[in-house]
Amino acid sequence: MNQTFNCPNCGAPLDYQGSDPIIRCPYCNGSVIVPENLRAKPTFSNKPSNFTLSGSGDRGGLINQARRIKQVKDLAEAGETEQAVALYREITGTDEFAAHKAVGALATGQPVIFSSAPVTSLPAKSVIQVDANTSAKIGRGLGCFFAFLIASIAASLIIPLLGSLGVFAMIFGNLKNSGIPVVPSSQPAVEIPRLTAFASQELTFGGEGTGPGLFGDVRAIGVNPVNGNIYAANYDDGRVQVFDAQGKFITQWIISKEQTDPYFGDLAVGRDGTVYIPVYGRIMRFDEHGQSLGDFKVEGRISNLDITPDGTLVVVANGEDILWISPEGKVLQSVRAAVSGITADPELDSVVAVDGLGNVYLLGTFNNAVLVYNSQGTYINRFGSAGEEPGQFRAPQAIEVDGKGRVFVSDIKGVQVFSSDGRYLDVFKVQYVAYGLAFDDQGKLYVTTNQKKIEKYSLKE
Repeated sequence: MNQTFNCPNCGAPLDYQGSDPIIRCPYCNGSVIVPENLRAKPTFSNKPSNFTLSGSGDRGGLINQARRIKQVKDLAEAGETEQAVALYREITGTDEFAAHKAVGALATGQPVIFSSAPVTSLPAKSVIQVDANTSAKIGRGLGCFFAFLIASIAASLIIPLLGSLGVFAMIFGNLKNSGIPVVPSSQPAVEIPRLTAFASQELTFGGEGTGPGLFGDVRAIGVNPVNGNIYAANYDDGRVQVFDAQGKFITQWIISKEQTDPYFGDLAVGRDGTVYIPVYGRIMRFDEHGQSLGDFKVEGRISNLDITPDGTLVVVANGEDILWISPEGKVLQSVRAAVSGITADPELDSVVAVDGLGNVYLLGTFNNAVLVYNSQGTYINRFGSAGEEPGQFRAPQAIEVDGKGRVFVSDIKGVQVFSSDGRYLDVFKVQYVAYGLAFDDQGKLYVTTNQKKIEKYSLKE
């Protein structure tokens, strides 16, 4: 049945029937967000594949693809053309000429057309027109999933909702090579260190491949704080590899697709050597050699975690809920809606880090802000915003705190450094974009990058 509500731009009455989250006002021609209570709710399976226009699929994988598309736009506008082209080709599987043309259009705010691949599940048209101007009018305070997705893309003015869905359906079915060269060795390749004012690169190793020391879509990283062993995991195939502090391959294990299907993007290592990996509604535990120590279930969608010095797990559930959990799986305390409860803006994908005092730093990647809570769960501070200035964020990815209490946040610009109270200190570049950050007890920073490598940095005191 038709339902009526007023256009927020011109006040005209609008008739609505269906489930689309956006309609166009025939009076002022503006794009209008349909009130949530009038829309049909999307449903999601617990599997990360087969996203279709019906809204079924895994939100975590979809969020990641939204962020990757936004990165193309950000890189194009920043003049990083070659990196934008490489990422665009990785996402779409197109040739270099077409990628250059699309990146050029994105850099100037022009429409881009994404052609659907044969393996996608789009039910009708094989070509979707992507209008970069539509998403500029998307408002704040959206509560349902599609509104979250739109809000995540709005800042970059990339694509409207239907365009993004088409792209994501295509991406899940047709991920291709980005053209990154494969290191022709089974051992990590050491490269010439790079220097910045704040950080000096001590080591880099990896490259694309399936052999020991080579990676696929590597994102999760953790370091044993006692012996310095490095743990890194691929997002796409569940492979966890272990290296010593010099980057020499030690061993690996694979979390089977039947257990994870297999997507996960974070891990943490305790002082006793236990490796914790969040997988949907549970946390898997392994010893340092990959032997399973069992797992425990946690209510909600688990995406990210860190460990306090006393061994307590600090977990992000449902995109922005903070849970303090014992190593045995008992929930000790929680803060619900830890980002949107402060900012009043929706948040679907937060990343967490803790310092030596137990303070929690929660990076809302959709809000472009860091929210700080103390060890008792009391809100104490907020810093960061969307923008180009020092201390502002564009497509933030990861957050970590070093032993001095300095807060490190990675995004398109590089890794920005803040004092514990949120004062901007510095920024340094890594190879392309840092997906994951981790520190050891000596204050060395370890980074996973989009170049399918791990980098190790020493930092200015």
